[in-house]
Amino acid sequence: MSDIASNERLRRIGLLAALIVPALTACGGGSGGSVESPTPAPPSPAPTATMSLLAGNTSGAGNQDGAALTVARFSLGLGGMAVTGAGEVVIADGHRIRKLSADQEQVSTLAGGGAMETSALTNYADGSGSAARFSYPKAVAVDAAGNTYVADTANHLVRKISTLGTVTTLAGKAGVCGTQNGAGETATFCNPTSIAVDKVGNVYVSQGSATENPIRKITAAGEVSTFIGKASLSAGGTPTPWGSIPYYHPVLLAIDSMGTLFAADPNDHVIRKYTADGQPIVVSGTPVPNNEGDTDGVASAAKFRTFLAVAFDSANRLHVLGPDNSGYPTIRRISSDGSATTLVRAQSCAAQDGVVTSSPGPLCTANQMAVKANGDFLVAEYGHNGSGYKYKQLRSYTPQGASIVVAGIPSADGADDGQGSSARFNRPGALAFNPSGALYVRDNGNDSIRTVQADGLVRTLGKPDGHCTAVTGMASEFLALSGPNSGSLRYNGGPLATDSSGSLYTVNEERVLKMRDCQVTLLADLKPFLEKSTIFMPNNASGIAADSKGNIYASTLKGAIFRIDTKGEVTLFAGNVGTLGHADGQGSAAQFSAPGSMTIDAADNLYVVDGLTSIIVKAGPTIRKITPSGLVSTLAGNPNAAPGYADGAGNSALFTMGNTSSGETASLAVDNKGNVYVTDPVNSVIRKIATDGQVTTPVGQVWQYGYAAGALPGIINRPAGIAVRNSTMYISVPNAVLQVGLP
Repeated sequence: MSDIASNERLRRIGLLAALIVPALTACGGGSGGSVESPTPAPPSPAPTATMSLLAGNTSGAGNQDGAALTVARFSLGLGGMAVTGAGEVVIADGHRIRKLSADQEQVSTLAGGGAMETSALTNYADGSGSAARFSYPKAVAVDAAGNTYVADTANHLVRKISTLGTVTTLAGKAGVCGTQNGAGETATFCNPTSIAVDKVGNVYVSQGSATENPIRKITAAGEVSTFIGKASLSAGGTPTPWGSIPYYHPVLLAIDSMGTLFAADPNDHVIRKYTADGQPIVVSGTPVPNNEGDTDGVASAAKFRTFLAVAFDSANRLHVLGPDNSGYPTIRRISSDGSATTLVRAQSCAAQDGVVTSSPGPLCTANQMAVKANGDFLVAEYGHNGSGYKYKQLRSYTPQGASIVVAGIPSADGADDGQGSSARFNRPGALAFNPSGALYVRDNGNDSIRTVQADGLVRTLGKPDGHCTAVTGMASEFLALSGPNSGSLRYNGGPLATDSSGSLYTVNEERVLKMRDCQVTLLADLKPFLEKSTIFMPNNASGIAADSKGNIYASTLKGAIFRIDTKGEVTLFAGNVGTLGHADGQGSAAQFSAPGSMTIDAADNLYVVDGLTSIIVKAGPTIRKITPSGLVSTLAGNPNAAPGYADGAGNSALFTMGNTSSGETASLAVDNKGNVYVTDPVNSVIRKIATDGQVTTPVGQVWQYGYAAGALPGIINRPAGIAVRNSTMYISVPNAVLQVGLP
C-alpha cells in the first residue's frame, strides 16, 4: 500500500474515533454507565530559545576554546608562545593565557578573562583560572616545573601561574610604569615585553623606552634588580608621519638549557649572550651603524634586520623569526659558533601598499614563533584583508619548510550574494526590516546595503538581481557613507530605519537620507542646527528611527534628538545641542551624553542608547526612553557609573556601549511585548531589558568571543546590528547574520 493511501486510511480512522468518543460520553457509555474524565494532558514544554546562522560565515577571530581546527579561535592580539616540558604550548592571547595541548588537538584557557577591549586603565586581578585578569600580555615563559611566567605588559607587571592555574603577582605595581628595583610590589616595570626563566628560577624581563632598554632580573624570592641597564648601543626608531623618533626597542630574550641568557637586539641588529655577572658577548652579527640585512654566514658576516621571536630547540640551537630585506619573515638558525642559516623563507607573498594581504602561509604574515620538542616550528600568522586584520592561526613548519595548519579558523569575508552560508559579508552592521519582510543589512566593509530573505537568500542593493537593480540620486552617500567631511573624528555608523510605506532611511554625517523606489533623496540637513555649538564633538547624526505616523527621529552626538516630519521640517524633540550630561525631563529640559542607536515600539515610544563617549562629560552608559510627547526617562543603566557589565534592575545594571572611535557601538531593538534588546560588541553579548526594568543577558556569554549555535545563551562574536520581527531576533556579527528564536 502506498504511503499516501496509508495516511488517508489513518486520517479516516481518526475522524471516526473523534465522532464515536463524544457520542459514547454523551450517552453514558461504558460498563458503569459513566465515563471518567480523561487525565489532562501534561502542558507543552516552554519553547527553547535557539540560535542559528541565517546567512554568511561565523569563522574568524575570537577566544573560543575547543577542538583546535574546528572550534578554537585566537584574538588578533595573540602574543608570545612557550613550550612546556610536556609538549604543551602556552600562549599569550588578548587578556588570557591559553594552551594548545601536546597532541595539538585542543585549545583551552589556562588563566585570565575580561573583555578583549577594556576601557579601564588596568585589567588586573590575581586568582585562579578565569577569575584572574591580565592586560595585553605580550610574552610567556615556562620553567622546568611547569609554572608559567607572564610579561603582563599593559598592567606593568610580571605574573606567575602555578601548574594548578593559580595566578599571583611576582613583581611590579599594577598600573604603575617605572624602573624601580626592590622586592615584590615595591619594584616597578614599564611595559614588560619579553620574558625568560632559567633553571634555578630566576626570571629575566626586557623593556624599552626613549632613553634605554634594560633587562631586569627577578629572583625566585621576588627580588628585582637591573641586570643590564642598557641592552643596546644605538637606538632604533619609531616611525611617525614626521619621521622616525629614536627609541630603544626591547630586546627579545631566551635561555638555553645551561641557564645562559641570550638577547636578540632589534636596535643593534645582533644576537648577544650574557655571562652570569651581566657581561655581554656578541654571538652573531656586528654592532656597527647601518648593518641591517639578511645575510647568512659566519658570525661576523651574518646580518639581521629586526626580530619578531626567538627560541631554543631541544638541541640548544637558537632560532630567530624576523623579516628579510623584502620585509617578509624568515626562520633562521644560529649555530653555537654564531653562524646564521636561513631554514624557511616566506614565498609568493601578495602585498598591497606594503601590507601583506594573502591568507596565512607560507610564512608571509608570521609574527610569533616557538620551537616544539620535535624541532618543528609553531608559528602564529594573521589573515589580512584590505580593511584590516581578520584572524590568527597557528601553523607548524618543518625545518625544510613543509607546513600544516594546527589551530584557529580563518574568517570567510567577502561580497558574494547567495543562499545562507554561501553568502559573504564584510563586517555587517545596522539592520532594519522592510514591511515586505526582507531584512536590510548595512555591509560596512563592502560599502553596500544587502537584503536577506527569511530563507537566507542574500542580494545586494543596486545590482541587477538585487532588491533595487540600480540606486539613483544620492546613491554613494546612502550606500557607502562616503561623506565629503569623513575623517578620523567622524562617526559613520550607518544606522538604518524603515517606515510603514517601505522607505529606507539612513544618516550620513549631518544629513538624513531617504530611499524610496530605489531613489535616494535628502530628507533633511541637520548641519545648521548643529554647527552653532563649538563643543568638541563632531556634527554627526548617530541614530535613526521612524514612528507610525511617518516622522523620522535622528539622534546626534552633540546631545540633541530631532524630529523630521514627512515634509522634511526639522524640530528639536529632546535634549539640546551642545548641552551634554544626563538629566531626565520634558523635551529640551533633558540632557544626553552622546546618544546613538535608536528604536521605536508599537506605541511610538522611542528608545535611545546614551553615553557613547566620555570625552566631554563623565556620564555612564544608559538606555533612555522618550514618550511620543517628548518625556525622557532612564530605562536602565547607571549614569554615575563607569562602563561595565552587570545584570539587575534599573540603575543597578551596567552597560558598555563601545565608542565612536572604534565604530563599534551598541544597537537597539524592541519586540512586540515591549522588551528592549541591546547589543554589546565589547563584552560580546545581547542584553534584554524587560518591561519591569529587569536587565538580563539572554544571548552570548560575557567575554567569550566565537560562535556556538543551538540552545541559548550560546556564544557570539562582537554583535553589531539587531532587529526583531515577530518571535525572531536577528543579529549581525563579523561576516554573518544570525537568527534567534525567542521563547
